[in-house]
Amino acid sequence: MAEGSLEERSLEILDIPDDLDDDLLSLYFDNKRRSGGGSVVSFEKHGNHALVVFEDAETAARVVSKSHVLQNTKLTVRRKPPKDPGKLLLKGLSPQTSLDHVELYVENVTGMDCETDFILYESPKKDLVLVHLKKPLDRGL
Repeated sequence: MAEGSLEERSLEILDIPDDLDDDLLSLYFDNKRRSGGGSVVSFEKHGNHALVVFEDAETAARVVSKSHVLQNTKLTVRRKPPKDPGKLLLKGLSPQTSLDHVELYVENVTGMDCETDFILYESPKKDLVLVHLKKPLDRGL
């Protein structure tokens, strides 16, 4: 039975090299002697980062307190950042998409007004836009 909240039991692994096998990485965090880990409930890899969820919060705390090297590669392990209900990140945008179009999209989807309800922050590459809401969204939206 899981002990602790999902947030307390979840860790991110960053900058994973392409040639590091997913199964080896999962087994590494499942091994208490090598990583300080324990029972892995979930392991999801997305590109060069992964999310590991352990059976209990104590295991996650033990793992994040250690440094990790696997196949001569230093792994960056950190707590999963909490979600902020006051911020949305729009990813995968075409750099040619104007901020005006993004503003119209956000207004249509949320029913909010850019002048009073949110601020848009564009990334330097123009492929990401952070929507900072002046008050968090309702769960019903």
